[in-house]
Amino acid sequence: MVRAACQHVERDRVRSGLEWRVMSAFNEAFNNVVEHAYAEREGEVEVCVQVDDERVVLRMIDQGSGFDFTRSGATVAPEFETLSDGGMGMFIIRTVMSEVSYVRRRGHNHLTMIKRLSECPGASEATGG
Repeated sequence: MVRAACQHVERDRVRSGLEWRVMSAFNEAFNNVVEHAYAEREGEVEVCVQVDDERVVLRMIDQGSGFDFTRSGATVAPEFETLSDGGMGMFIIRTVMSEVSYVRRRGHNHLTMIKRLSECPGASEATGG
C-alpha cells in the first residue's frame, strides 16, 4: 500500500527518490513497533497513507509500549563503531523524512512521518537533464 502510493506519486508528479525514502522510513518504523512496542506480546498496527499535491503523510498507530521520542535517534549520526544491533531506526526516519512527530495518547502510540514532495527532485533534475 505504501509502496504503491509512492510509485503513483513518482509517476504522476514526476518525482524521483520518493519511494526509497518513504519506504525506508516506513520499514524502520514498522520494525521498531514489532521489535520494541510489541516485544512482549502481539498487537495491531494501523497504517494510514495520505497523498496530496505537496506531501506524503504516513501515520502509524499501535498500542504497544511507548518510548522517549526526544532521546531516540537524534539528528546526529550515531557512532558506527560502538553502535549496537539497533539504534539506527529513528536516525534513518528523521534523515529521510521532512517531519516526524510522536505522541502517546490514551495508551496508543501515534507516529506521523511527512515527506514534502518539493524535497524530491523532478525527473529531469535527478538525471541532470
